[in-house]
Amino acid sequence: MNQQDWIRVQPGAANYFSYDGALEQIEQFYPATTLSRVLWIGGRRALAAARPYLPSLYDDPRSIRVTFAGHCSESIVAGYVREGQGTDLVIGVGGGSALDTAKAVAHRLAKPFVAIPTIAATCAAWTPLSVWYDDAGRALRFELFPLASQLVLVEPSVLLAAPADYLRAGIGDTLAKWYEARVLCERESDLPLTAQLGLAVSRQIHDVLLAEGPAALEAVARGESNASFLTVVDAVIAGGGLVGGLGERYTRLAAAHSIHNGLTVLPATEKFLHGAKVAYGILVQLALEGREEELKRLDASLECLGLPRRLADLDVDLRQTDAIDAFIAHTLRPGESIHFLAGTVDADRLRRALRCVEGLSG
Repeated sequence: MNQQDWIRVQPGAANYFSYDGALEQIEQFYPATTLSRVLWIGGRRALAAARPYLPSLYDDPRSIRVTFAGHCSESIVAGYVREGQGTDLVIGVGGGSALDTAKAVAHRLAKPFVAIPTIAATCAAWTPLSVWYDDAGRALRFELFPLASQLVLVEPSVLLAAPADYLRAGIGDTLAKWYEARVLCERESDLPLTAQLGLAVSRQIHDVLLAEGPAALEAVARGESNASFLTVVDAVIAGGGLVGGLGERYTRLAAAHSIHNGLTVLPATEKFLHGAKVAYGILVQLALEGREEELKRLDASLECLGLPRRLADLDVDLRQTDAIDAFIAHTLRPGESIHFLAGTVDADRLRRALRCVEGLSG
């Protein structure tokens, strides 16, 4: 069997806990000597939100605590690796960029990694993968690691208190799992069983998010947890990561994420979350595929969820030729996953898809 015929199945984190008080589990998995030499990496707001729930080991004077700001970039990761020499464990606290950075640092230090997500905006806590950016915030590539998180600890109260836009973005990013996995799987005549399982999970998660998403967002607005909120959190963090872990290249990225990557070159979009841009990218992907009825249905669902549906929702004007040309050029870079779509995706085809989405009623 050639290497191109097999896939590496990395279902995900070795242990996943999602309940009130989950952070206490960390002391059950590591000896005291390890827990006294921790490299903590977390965003300022994330650490403030999680602080009331963090175990006392966070204050151990022998550990190192760094405040993350920026992107998962080479300069930031290299700096944290230097600071983390001599530590035995890396714990990331925060959202996708902070966790991706902490994962990359743990990999380079050859130390185990624990993820404590403070928002449910991506599956970064679960997935053994980091998305790399340059220091200006432009997406570059992703890197798969040989080992996943040893622990993912979700404290629902922290996520419930986060702004609703984070959960909304998580829904958008995770909805894309189905649409992109379908593209990749439809190209194959003989799918590995694990890829079939990943595709099935992506469809189930899609259905769950559309059914439970509005009620989950209502829970955040009220500040009162409900079953829909807990379900959507698990769907985003665990379910979203499981899809790619089961199917590897058959269930990862297609056009929606390439659209996101293209948008990152436009400064106006920097303030919008990853999943918000990916959600818009799903619409463009459906337009590229010519799935008109499905495009209309999803457009209505995204409206209900409050996710971006038009370029204007991302502060981009289709009439700004230079900006759109830069966006299209970056989206269509060689090696981008948009090229997994059937046929040739060139600038003219992409422009037609953009106009198609802009022309939707509502």
